[in-house]
Amino acid sequence: MRKMVHTIVRLFAAVPIPCSRGAKRTGRAACAAALVLALLLGAPSGPAPASAADSALPIFGEGSVEVRVYTDYFCGPCAAEEKEVMAAIAELVAKNRIRVLLIDTPLFPETVLYAEYFLAALNAKREFGRAVAARAALFEAARLKIQKKAELEAFLAKQGLEIRLSDPTPVFTAFSRYIREDRINSTPTMVIAGPRGKQVLGSKEQILKALADLRN
Repeated sequence: MRKMVHTIVRLFAAVPIPCSRGAKRTGRAACAAALVLALLLGAPSGPAPASAADSALPIFGEGSVEVRVYTDYFCGPCAAEEKEVMAAIAELVAKNRIRVLLIDTPLFPETVLYAEYFLAALNAKREFGRAVAARAALFEAARLKIQKKAELEAFLAKQGLEIRLSDPTPVFTAFSRYIREDRINSTPTMVIAGPRGKQVLGSKEQILKALADLRN
């Protein structure tokens, strides 16, 4: 499946598309996916059965407000704000103020592999603390420019993360629907949906302020 994913990415390298705000490279190939997941694996436009991906989606908390976090491991601003944003989210999840969904958004081709291994870490242990630790490890792996599967597996093992690989297609398909629904074209982006409507936030300041408001 990964071979097909990267073929899709190469095909889109020739198309002018939005880039991650964290893109440090130049050229279209560096951000060859504004929404690769939206076209990934022939994702259907209609809703899939709830059982297809819900049990495997990285969702935590039981609050009435849903927070959707769109990030890319190779996005500089995503990495810069990750620790602070996740700390604020962890507090809200612990108090069941929010239901958070962590959506890997591959604006870089390499991120597809990283997204698969994030899900594999949660397959081994499904809890929010594990999700935060896995994200931190993957952001560090991206900083080190690890791109090969074997090297990534070895790095995650050194971080103490157990990995259980499974078919990520149902979750990737669900991600693609969220990406289309929220019209995501750059990272980091946070969407907050609740009784008062929907907010789409991009800057670190906006995101942290909105999370702080949810504590009240």
